Amino acid sequence: MSLPYSKFVPITAAVQSPSFTVEKKHMLLAMDNPLIGASTPYLTYSGASALTNFKADFGSEIPEYTVVSKYFSFLSKTGTAPEKLIVARWYKEAAAPFVKGSKKLATVAELKAVSNGSFKLALGASEFEVVVDLSAISSYSDAASLIQTAVQANSSGGEAFTGATVVYNPISGGFIIPSGAKGSEATIGAVTAGITGTDLSAMLGLAAAELSQGVNAETYAEFCDRIYNANSGGYSITTIEPVDVDSIQAAVAWLQGIVGNQTLDTMVRLVFNITDKTEAKTLQSTLNELGYTGYVVCYDPEGEYVNALDCAICAAIDFNVANGSINFNFQPATGYTPITKLGDVVNYQQGLTNLSLAEELDNLCISYVYSVGFGEQEEILYGMGLMQGDFATEDVQVNESALEIDIQTAVMNGFVSLNKLKLQGQDAKEFIASIVTPSFERFKINGAIAQGGTLSNTDRNSIYQATGNDAAADAVESNGYYFQVQDLTTEDIKARRVRILVCYLCGGVVNKIMITNNIYGA
Repeated sequence: MSLPYSKFVPITAAVQSPSFTVEKKHMLLAMDNPLIGASTPYLTYSGASALTNFKADFGSEIPEYTVVSKYFSFLSKTGTAPEKLIVARWYKEAAAPFVKGSKKLATVAELKAVSNGSFKLALGASEFEVVVDLSAISSYSDAASLIQTAVQANSSGGEAFTGATVVYNPISGGFIIPSGAKGSEATIGAVTAGITGTDLSAMLGLAAAELSQGVNAETYAEFCDRIYNANSGGYSITTIEPVDVDSIQAAVAWLQGIVGNQTLDTMVRLVFNITDKTEAKTLQSTLNELGYTGYVVCYDPEGEYVNALDCAICAAIDFNVANGSINFNFQPATGYTPITKLGDVVNYQQGLTNLSLAEELDNLCISYVYSVGFGEQEEILYGMGLMQGDFATEDVQVNESALEIDIQTAVMNGFVSLNKLKLQGQDAKEFIASIVTPSFERFKINGAIAQGGTLSNTDRNSIYQATGNDAAADAVESNGYYFQVQDLTTEDIKARRVRILVCYLCGGVVNKIMITNNIYGA
């Protein structure tokens, strides 16, 4: 007998991680902040230092800091919390190109020693040598003011120079020079060394500065479309910038269009924060008539950024654990003021009660912070978890989206790790089925898919019409789901495409229990 190969070629097995893992559904916050340059599609903040890093980039004085702080401080009933935030700039108005200097710059004393310094600045088609005397400064702001005067003196450079500004930003820790011209036609070039006196380009931190070119204004719907196509990984798109009713309607209309007629197939939802009840009612009435869905309206009369709470609840869901799906109602709303605070006699005499207000908002599918109980037993909660449209509640849309990304991730890992996924043959169908089945089974465990339920006759007919299989509806009821890897068409073979038809029974949640008492023997 011969020696085994292992004597000469020992092999040690190692578990390989999949290329892609399923992430939670992060908030994507739209900010109109000039510190975000056009070369940055979006910023990501994650981990234990997420809030600290956000503060380092933007400071703590802006209202978005409060939003982000509330978002990351949310803790679900099971102890999970948001893990990541995506931030992107919404260009509500045309933006000027700018140069943002680095923190590596000379001290005030070193700059003060320069009585004749210069650097070259290119705005549009014009390059200008900025010459400045810094001997009288006592701060970086003083230096910025003198440099601005020198830049604006270039009248031949047009509005780009005469309208330019120069500031020292303590948050970014460097000098920022925005052009006086705005829009995508406005440009800026790299700052280079001056030839007059002392070269200031490096001393001012401008030699290796960030350049941001001009950008045209965009609507909120255009922003959503841009960021949707930027592969950001965000899910709940929201903002605290004022968005009028027409802009909201346009954005929600866009949401319907990205998947044709949006019902259950979406990887994005829009969350709006509205402080005025009349405005919220007008919006919902209009969108209801249009049959739109996939968005959330949060009523926030106290201006406490309830939209951040909604996004945090969504971002904290862990679909990879048993019973991981959640009810968006009855979620903790620590630190928020409930709308249920109508308590004086005049309110009651006018019919303005906590219950009437809650039911009014419920009927309009508007979410809000409310309280239940009284005295020391009062709980502050978020709900009602309602959405307009065919599938109504947030939990159903979020569950569907989670299942969608879980299947996408499983298939992508197959593409990346395997030499090929076979296109034709019965074994090819069986292999495709083996890839997607674990996702459905996981979602039965986490509660997004129900089993042993009941279908209406309308649903049964719909399933039969979709599948052509008499047993498909029974499978959905008993097992929770049914799918078929469909036969290949000529177009499928040409496109190297496999189509899978899926029907499943939504798990759903309970928001109310009705009890009827029958009393006898009185």
